[in-house]
Amino acid sequence: MRVLLLCPPSSFTPPGAPPRHAPHVTAIVAAALQEAGHDPVVRDHHLGEPTLERICRVSSALQPDWILLMAADDNRRAPSEVLDLIAERLGSVLPGVPLYAFGRVHAARARRVMEAAPQIPGFLFGEPDQSVGALAHALSSGGDPCDVADLITRGPSGELHTSGPSERPLDHAPTPAWDLLEMGHYPFSPHQETADRLYPVLASRGCPWSCFFCEVQDQPPWVARPVGDILRELDDLRTRHGTRSVFFADANFLVDESWTRELCEALLEHEPQLRWSCMLRTDRCTPELLQLMARAGCGSVLFGIESFEPAALKASNKKLDVMTAGPAITAAKEAGMEVIVSLMIGLPGDTPEGVHRTVDRLIQLEPDFAQFFLVQVAHDEAPEGGRFLSDWEGAKHDFWGRLYAPESFKTRAQLEALQRQSYRRFYLRPRYMFKRVTTLLASENRSYELARMVRGALLASRLALSKGRTGSNGARDG
Repeated sequence: MRVLLLCPPSSFTPPGAPPRHAPHVTAIVAAALQEAGHDPVVRDHHLGEPTLERICRVSSALQPDWILLMAADDNRRAPSEVLDLIAERLGSVLPGVPLYAFGRVHAARARRVMEAAPQIPGFLFGEPDQSVGALAHALSSGGDPCDVADLITRGPSGELHTSGPSERPLDHAPTPAWDLLEMGHYPFSPHQETADRLYPVLASRGCPWSCFFCEVQDQPPWVARPVGDILRELDDLRTRHGTRSVFFADANFLVDESWTRELCEALLEHEPQLRWSCMLRTDRCTPELLQLMARAGCGSVLFGIESFEPAALKASNKKLDVMTAGPAITAAKEAGMEVIVSLMIGLPGDTPEGVHRTVDRLIQLEPDFAQFFLVQVAHDEAPEGGRFLSDWEGAKHDFWGRLYAPESFKTRAQLEALQRQSYRRFYLRPRYMFKRVTTLLASENRSYELARMVRGALLASRLALSKGRTGSNGARDG
């Protein structure tokens, strides 16, 4: 069967902003369909003209036997109202073609989407790549989709039925069907790019922490893949795409220290030429473990610290001791890694003065790179002590969702001004610029390092000097 995997835009209001991240879970689901003998086609409607008419025109031309509508990917969300509009229109344009939403979310989140989008007849949740083959078989053979695990279906009177949960362990994850996507449309930030094409890999899925701003709170529990299956995917990437560079896109690469050690030791033995990066919490690091990661090929780490203000971290449910930040950054740099720090402006409980103190502390710690996000969340209601300043938005270098501000921040303009100021304070320091030039001169691949530096400088300058958001339709690393 021909299966259309459709990634909807975050809004039909132009102009849109293309995402930085490829739809990772979508590519994995497509690969699972290929393994089951089907013909998947992926269309990412964040790219190009984000209109309902174009979606219908492209979908109709492909003549799919059924449609999978992406509701949530690893770094993306789609608003329920957008999903509902697409499902309603495709139902009239392609009558009789089954349509299901899908996403790596837990059952409660899937039910909320179904309740808010009554035109969607079904939702494949949990680990969708593990059950999509069974759904495809049911649809192609005339079987009952209700027998498929991790599926919510809508009855004739609108009632929702949830099938039994899948009990299969995540012992095999298909190598994402990256060939179905134009990967050049999804550039990483300059500080994460490598000399060859960089591909993301999910060695584990989910996260045991539930920070206020993170989409992980709607996802199934954290699960790690077997090390042997990860090595198989790395071998596939090298064979199919010739890459020797990957980004482990796990929300946290150090949830289970014994698993991380096992993986690093396997990489040392089986993938000695691999170069990779990952995201970590500073409170999970030890110098010895960071040294092991560096020997196994880790060249850079991103620490999601978010704020150095304890009150803001507590109000955001970010259970992190900021006193671990300095030792972790120092240990990573001593291991020979580049260090990126991610911070957020406008967390619950934060203040403008707190943002200034956070940037002061960041400058003292001297990471190699920093990124400053405004807080956008996919919540239906703003947490107590704050409010939403926008409807749903998406931008290439920000989160997806509604722009949030605590009471101490008066306007959107104030948040944006603090974001620009933070970029200026960090990147436009003479000491920092001298350090980057020194790194360039010491590099064995100066042309690559120069190109990366220029791209980074242009991006930082645009973020620091622009009058508006980086994405005019206004995902995250770490």
